Amino acid sequence: MSNTTTFKSNAENEAETLTRDAIFGGALHLWQSRAGYRFGLDALLLASDLPPLAAGATVVELGAAQGAVALTVAYQRPDVQVVAVERQPELAALLRRNIEENDLKNVAVIEGDLRQRRDLFTPQTAALVLANPPYYARGARRPSANAQRAQAHHELHGTLEDFVRAAAYLLEHKGWLQLIAPPVRHLDVIAATGDTDLRLAELRHYHDRADRPAYLTEYRFRRPSAPDLKIRAPLTIRDADGSYTAEVRRRLGMEEAET
Repeated sequence: MSNTTTFKSNAENEAETLTRDAIFGGALHLWQSRAGYRFGLDALLLASDLPPLAAGATVVELGAAQGAVALTVAYQRPDVQVVAVERQPELAALLRRNIEENDLKNVAVIEGDLRQRRDLFTPQTAALVLANPPYYARGARRPSANAQRAQAHHELHGTLEDFVRAAAYLLEHKGWLQLIAPPVRHLDVIAATGDTDLRLAELRHYHDRADRPAYLTEYRFRRPSAPDLKIRAPLTIRDADGSYTAEVRRRLGMEEAET
């Protein structure tokens, strides 16, 4: 009787733990964990509609994970410099891999905890800070047993206030903070900016369909902001038949891919 041991190749092991996913019609490919934290549509929407930015501006993403937001900005705006900040080493490793494999020269990685902002960042150097903070406060609901997903979705290693304080430290005069959060966190988002000089300038609600309540809100804060608050037309994700709306298709590069 044969006593043969079969070993899996590195490629086979990787296929079991990672996926390589295309976005923007295959213009970008991102490796991400099969079982851990995976980016979603919300990240691509956050990254694909930005306030005005001058060429050469610095854009910082706080909590970059595997890089969906940071790489989208770097791809769509090759004239700006993107800094991606990630605390979890395994996600930071995927982030670096994705930057290299997509040959993006305008992205740098800072691996560290954004709560240590004075050790990590040079103050007042960013024209825009982007953030998709954890949606749930500590104790609001049971976190996932998967550590990546638990830390991405719950405030286990950083609160909304921590994200806002880091952004306020980073932003230059007239700089923008753009973030998304579920409606249940609205008062928390506003309160987090209370002792900063950031003021709410624009607000936009995301609706899965036009007849459904908003499931996310996009906030744009500015230092300093004009006294008037602009409430933008809502973003509807899907038409009545379930297909993406024209705006979402355009922002995902789907129309270009089909022509």
